[in-house]
Amino acid sequence: MNRFTRTAVGALTVAAVIAPLSAAGTAEARPAPGRDWTTIETFEGAKQQACKVAINDGTAWRIFNRLDARRLSDGRVAATLTATRSGEPVADRSWASDWVRHGNVSDVGSFKIPRGARWALTMSVYGDQSGTGGELSAASIDRC
Repeated sequence: MNRFTRTAVGALTVAAVIAPLSAAGTAEARPAPGRDWTTIETFEGAKQQACKVAINDGTAWRIFNRLDARRLSDGRVAATLTATRSGEPVADRSWASDWVRHGNVSDVGSFKIPRGARWALTMSVYGDQSGTGGELSAASIDRC
């Protein structure tokens, strides 16, 4: 084997080892493509949707959220999702969409929460004149 061949084989070996490690590291960062979202609230034809991925060796969830306004009847909508611990909102564990108009889907946002009974989620979907919302648990959201 000449020097070029040895270098090429070495580079391919490194790539073969690093690629799966990189994929494993990013697998928990995004929902799997093509997966169904759990609709957690509807308003005027718009749907707030979420899904979850286990992280930190299964001790926590990464919650993904989006607002689907493709069937919005008219106007614009926005949505929020906030984690609460023992009934109190946790500011750095929240997501809010921008205004979304008919025919569009918001950007996907995410945050993480530990597994546990003390954690819940508070959500809202609203338009210019009214809105809706409620509380749910991470258990009511399907995996991505």
